[in-house]
Amino acid sequence: MFKISKRMVIAAGLSAALVACGDAPVGDPAGRVEAYLQARVKGDVNRMIALSCAAWEPNARLEATSIQGRSPALESLACSTSTTEGDTAFVSCTGKIVTSYDGERREFDLAERQFRVVQEGGEWRMCGYR
Repeated sequence: MFKISKRMVIAAGLSAALVACGDAPVGDPAGRVEAYLQARVKGDVNRMIALSCAAWEPNARLEATSIQGRSPALESLACSTSTTEGDTAFVSCTGKIVTSYDGERREFDLAERQFRVVQEGGEWRMCGYR
């Protein structure tokens, strides 16, 4: 008679878990949005593009240049995934992007819209707003 050991059961469980995780996109949607926003205030266009879906790349370039030379900074950034619908997640953030230009301070409240994040190329990627 075939006898199953505890080690075999544990190994089978771990193998099944690894196979199941193989299809999961890399990264957390909220973490990806935070990384995108951090790259934005640093003016790191290449990082913004790497974190964007293909369709959003031109917008990422525009967003990067829109605050250049305005001393951008993030204040109290915190993001969380609010909903996931298939291969799309929506992320809500709190905090602000603050800019300063010619003595004028402007604040952009991140809570005013949700960030749309999609699964593309095995990763979660920033892909617009809702």
